[in-house]
Amino acid sequence: MFAILFSLFVLGPIAEIFVLLKAGDAFGILPVVAACIATAMLGGWLIRMQGLAALNAARRDIDQGRPPVDSAVDGALLVVAAPFLMTPGFLTDAAGFALLVPPVRRAIGRYALRQIKKRMEKDARIITIDQP
Repeated sequence: MFAILFSLFVLGPIAEIFVLLKAGDAFGILPVVAACIATAMLGGWLIRMQGLAALNAARRDIDQGRPPVDSAVDGALLVVAAPFLMTPGFLTDAAGFALLVPPVRRAIGRYALRQIKKRMEKDARIITIDQP
């Protein structure tokens, strides 16, 4: 877990700055800044559209008496994608846009649900209440 957090909060920004500097050298500062702004705007619009679609799917599931599990997972992963897309940089944008691709999002959602289920089964405890 420490390695993941270290990578995310230390190595991630270093890699992002490196990529931005290399892009700035290759294309110039203004095009790189414009690309960062454009991807943030496009990402925000796409998140809004897909978020509304997930909300509508959840409403349909509820109306049909089904639990809206897939819609909830979609919505949660869209919430994760939003800060990636709003953070300036190409690596974070790539991660955010990957979460906007429905098959990728479903695969990550299935994996996360399997991990949660494993953890719940591993940590299952029986709670009894003694009555006086």
